[in-house]
Amino acid sequence: MTISAHIIDKQKIKQIDDFLSVVASLKKEMAEQVASLWVHIDDLADVFRLQDIFGLHPLAIDAVIHQNHPSKVEEYDTYLFTIIDGVRIEEKGAFTEDDLYIFLGKRWIITINFYNSQLSDNLRRKIRSILFTSQKQALSAQGICETIYRLAVEEIISTYYPTVDNIDAQLEKIEEAILDKPLRSHLSEILVIRRKTSFLENTVEMILRVLNQVISDQHTKLSSDSKRQIRSLQDRLSYLQSNLKNQHNRVIILREAYNSSLTATLNEAIRTLTVIATIVLPLTLIAGIYGMNFDVMPELQWPYGYYYALGLMAAVGICLISYFKIKRWI
Repeated sequence: MTISAHIIDKQKIKQIDDFLSVVASLKKEMAEQVASLWVHIDDLADVFRLQDIFGLHPLAIDAVIHQNHPSKVEEYDTYLFTIIDGVRIEEKGAFTEDDLYIFLGKRWIITINFYNSQLSDNLRRKIRSILFTSQKQALSAQGICETIYRLAVEEIISTYYPTVDNIDAQLEKIEEAILDKPLRSHLSEILVIRRKTSFLENTVEMILRVLNQVISDQHTKLSSDSKRQIRSLQDRLSYLQSNLKNQHNRVIILREAYNSSLTATLNEAIRTLTVIATIVLPLTLIAGIYGMNFDVMPELQWPYGYYYALGLMAAVGICLISYFKIKRWI
């Protein structure tokens, strides 16, 4: 099902089968009763069909087709067009944008998303909950559309939370591994996470900018209550942005910790080699002295000269090892 259409009023949500064939009678039905129309599509080919039905601007259609526009909001004569960047995790943990496109008109709304198959079902469930289980005052037809608008944005924003939590878990794991034993693979993981946090920071910042524009006074298509609801989403995004900034700082700290740990490991190896060289050097000196082939050397003709040289080397080695242990170098 690529086109999902619903007529929504104060009492029920009516699903429209074969939307394209009944759209003419559907417009007449909407004119006769106070109801709102919600259309959701997940196939690129259906975008052109809706363009003629709702009179969507070619520039807006172009933004949907190419799927490379950042989050933005544009106000046309009869509707408000909004793009909200979502997050989609591809193979090998790479991130890519999963955009949500919204056309909000008078008593009608179109939501478009190509990758999140659960979006339509989640929205339908939340709309049903708000309309029929809430004890609040019944929403108007336009209020229903604005509620769907807010819920759709909220649904896309919710995709960021598990992603951020996953990055937190990765940072904890890398931090423990670096403290135990730094490896070159840890640096690669840190760099990957840095790219992820930068990507998320940029997308969240753009969404915040869009929400600021939506709740500004220049966009009169939204009621004051809807703007108030969107401000709560803005607060959640600000909190998410703060978490991403903290993660970015943690990435910087982790990279510094990796470099420090690597330097400490290198210093430990150099110190160990230095201690070994310091111990071996006098032993080599003794062996070199007694390896000279002079005729007059007192110990050369001595029966115990060989054992004397070995004992001297052992004594020097033991003294140096004891000294280094006292100094806690080994």
